[in-house]
Amino acid sequence: MNALAAWVATPETQALHLLFASLRTGAALTVLPGIGALLVPLRVRIGLSAAVGLLVLGSQPLNVPTDILGIAGLLAIAGEIAVGLVAGLVLNIAFAATSIAGELLSQSMGLGFASIIDPGGASNSVLATFLGLLLWLVLLGLGAHLRLVELLFASYTSLPPGGDPLAHAGALIGFGAFAFSSGLLLALPVAAFLLLVNLLLAVTARSAPQLNIFSIGFPALLVAGLVALPVALPVIVERIATLIEMMQDQLARVLLG
Repeated sequence: MNALAAWVATPETQALHLLFASLRTGAALTVLPGIGALLVPLRVRIGLSAAVGLLVLGSQPLNVPTDILGIAGLLAIAGEIAVGLVAGLVLNIAFAATSIAGELLSQSMGLGFASIIDPGGASNSVLATFLGLLLWLVLLGLGAHLRLVELLFASYTSLPPGGDPLAHAGALIGFGAFAFSSGLLLALPVAAFLLLVNLLLAVTARSAPQLNIFSIGFPALLVAGLVALPVALPVIVERIATLIEMMQDQLARVLLG
């Protein structure tokens, strides 16, 4: 009732407070793959940010600058955006592992041949998009999205508005290497099988020089990849679940210290 009375008495002030409380979540969602893309309407992203902002305003006192358009207010706004962008960067690095794995498998199977001929075409291969959607599916299935909201909510205590937004950003060092190694591990089961198929094609071409290896190589690799991918899917899902757990731990270190 007190919150409702405050909204009735001073709606402009409460709206500014809500906007300020939504900046951190909005900045994180802006750079988050999938949600930050153009496929998700802007109103949906604003609604998600406002929902977390209402949760923050209703549960703990928030140090909102009195003059939000003054020097102190602009610095506080920049700090909130910086915290959100750092959180989104952690999530983006984790999602980059699926892109690395997808691009590696696409090049091995021949699905990335179009991007070699036309580099200005699609930015992501089919397998990279598939693995990215699979990551989202596992993330939602494990309830990790609720953990992400919880960490953003708890960050207002460890990184209050007006403080140092990059106090724990040093935890990001080395996380890029983790993304590359995770991407290679995601692609390893199918890539190892494709390597064996390549070796078999090399032996075949050596044994029968009159055989046009290029006419059967691409179809053979494509079929082999399409067969191996469903077989290796349980291992890939298990590795994605581990990646999500590591992503949550890393995000907790960045936001909570």
